[in-house]
Amino acid sequence: MFLSLCPSGHKVVFLSGTCSGHVGIEHGREIYWLSGSKETWNQESADTVCQQMHCGNASRFSFNSKADMINKVWKNSFSCSSRKKSLFECNQTTPLPPDHHNSTAYVNCSGNIKMRLTNSCWGKVRIRVEEKEGDMCADTWTEDKSVKLCEKLNCGTPIKAHNSPKDGDILFKSLHPTNQTTDLTQSIFVKNQDNDNSCKQKPAYVVCSGSVKPRFSIPSYKCFGNVEVEYEGKWIPVCEDALKDTNNGNTICQELKCGDAVETLPYFGPAPAEKLAISNLNCIANANSPLSACSSITASTAACKHSGLRCSEWRTMVPDKKACSGTVLVHWRQGLSAVSRENFNETEKEKLCQDMDCGGYQSTNEIHPQTIEIDSFWNKSFSCGENPGSIWECENKTTPSRKEPVFIECKKEPSVSLSQGCHGEVRIDGVPVCASNWDLSYAHKVCQEKLCGNAVFIESKAPSKGSGNIYHVSCEKYHSIIGKCRRTKGKCDTNVVFITCSESVKFRTTEKHGGVLYVNYRDKWERVCPFRAEEKEYVQNLPAKLCEEINNETHSSSTEDKQVNLETTLEFTDVTMDIKRSVNQRSCGNVSPAEILCYVPETPTPPTPTRP
Repeated sequence: MFLSLCPSGHKVVFLSGTCSGHVGIEHGREIYWLSGSKETWNQESADTVCQQMHCGNASRFSFNSKADMINKVWKNSFSCSSRKKSLFECNQTTPLPPDHHNSTAYVNCSGNIKMRLTNSCWGKVRIRVEEKEGDMCADTWTEDKSVKLCEKLNCGTPIKAHNSPKDGDILFKSLHPTNQTTDLTQSIFVKNQDNDNSCKQKPAYVVCSGSVKPRFSIPSYKCFGNVEVEYEGKWIPVCEDALKDTNNGNTICQELKCGDAVETLPYFGPAPAEKLAISNLNCIANANSPLSACSSITASTAACKHSGLRCSEWRTMVPDKKACSGTVLVHWRQGLSAVSRENFNETEKEKLCQDMDCGGYQSTNEIHPQTIEIDSFWNKSFSCGENPGSIWECENKTTPSRKEPVFIECKKEPSVSLSQGCHGEVRIDGVPVCASNWDLSYAHKVCQEKLCGNAVFIESKAPSKGSGNIYHVSCEKYHSIIGKCRRTKGKCDTNVVFITCSESVKFRTTEKHGGVLYVNYRDKWERVCPFRAEEKEYVQNLPAKLCEEINNETHSSSTEDKQVNLETTLEFTDVTMDIKRSVNQRSCGNVSPAEILCYVPETPTPPTPTRP
């Protein structure tokens, strides 16, 4: 600290307030007060003190008695002229003049001292005095001063900074709080002189916890999704370990008016460009306690698994028919509720279409029949003002009286396709889909929508064209088609999705009526693992089913070596009784491949003709 650099006999002048108050003198560790003598405490002396404190000139000065100060009056009084820069340069009177009346000097200065951070609750420490503003030198700044400044600004407590600036406009070399200081602006400020190189021109930089606040990354999905925290002006992700603690999750959900935390969710979308993430939180959940009040908030560049949250008040809007048209429904924790037509006009429909990535609203005069049975209506109505962030910012507390559902039809309907009919690269509007976060249930949705059965195989491959701005997809259980799922574009750190649907699976054998069984489900013919004993009952009916599917062209000579490392099997369950849907990738090692014999009906012998 600045104090430790000063000799024990060093004296400093201070005021009991910011640019006003009783005039004090700190000597060593002792505090004294300046005598209020009429002879010496005049305009010139008062101006000198104000100027020494960087507070302009004295607008009013006086002297008065305070019992706790009288016993600690400084042994000398000072008589100043306007040319003096410090009270200690003025003429001293010893002993005290007889008219000091056991009173102490008081002054109100014309100027003021203000301290702030460049971005409200974080940034460079800025000080404004005498109509000038500049930075504080970092070399003399301490953690204790950061605590006092965050408290003064109602910004919580200091947290670790990661992006402190390298240079600044240094106006003050140091500030020196006294034992009487309750506010940093009451300190003694030492200006940075042009010829003084003791400061390395690096400004003091503070991040207070009050600058930290949470949000969900996609506003149209209310109260669930990726959690992001504003930290030093950037929105950064949160590590899964930090969200596993129930108190931490509840604090975030409650601050966002989303109830309590229900579960953590996998991170959705491209990896953030910023490596920084919130690695540690220590919160005590309280309805009135925001994230900024947590006792520990730590950001780190160490690699971690990012995560999201689902809160108890989660909800989203999805049409019942297609991805971008149909009766508007709210999916929430208690099921489905229709949205009332009351006040849900073109402005609200336009916002909803944009939120769903469906282009704008398509006006239509057609009367749309109700296609589903509606048990309940959402208990709030919607009215969008100017530039809402999402349809949920249009929600108000008014309960709608009309029990007629909204029907919406947007301009754009996402087109989901496979590059080769019933198998190949998955695409949405011609754009590939990233394999991260992809799930077998998603593949089933694609195959079913394309009338290709169910998915039997998923793999990731390098994209056929471009890997930069491609789709990331995340589906919920209530999403019946891929177009309704959450999707966003961005860089893909893995490959893209290729799937095989059951309708593209083909079988053949080595001989015209049987032999070694081959299957083609990943763009090559391959032999099949032998059937297991537990499938004996189904295998009895297998030849008849397979023979219906087999192309009678032979695949190869029956003299091939049957000892191979097999990677494909047919596995049958109550769900996969369809022979094409039973294909599964599973290694069974160096064994003899499966063989079948197709039944060939005997050709009846024609009767021998009789002689007439």
